[in-house]
Amino acid sequence: MSNLLGLVTLPNIIYISSVLSVFNSVQCMIQPLGLTRRLYSRRSHEVTPLSSHTFAAWTVLSAILRYKCSMDLSNPVLYDITISSYAIAACHFLSEIFIFKTAKFFSPVLSTLITAATCITWMLIERSFHISG
Repeated sequence: MSNLLGLVTLPNIIYISSVLSVFNSVQCMIQPLGLTRRLYSRRSHEVTPLSSHTFAAWTVLSAILRYKCSMDLSNPVLYDITISSYAIAACHFLSEIFIFKTAKFFSPVLSTLITAATCITWMLIERSFHISG
């Protein structure tokens, strides 16, 4: 189960998501109203450079955490915190879609939700494989 289709592995997926998170953070810092306004398209006028920079800081923190986890899946604390980071991201965007009504489901948010759901599920399924005891 640790190698899906012989091509994709859990560490690689986590690593790729960390790299994409860094890209997203850089975009939020360089062009703070561009990508962030696309994410929160229902109320894009509420997006400010400050909110975009805060989003970038959270995202780069998640990227560092996910990178470290991708390199050491045997660390139970790191593994569980990484699962939590995906859960927090999913809950954030789901609340923005369904509670605060700032984002649309069929938008760039969808890729984040798919990534989070995939990683959470895969990490839960493989937890005992990577973490002994």
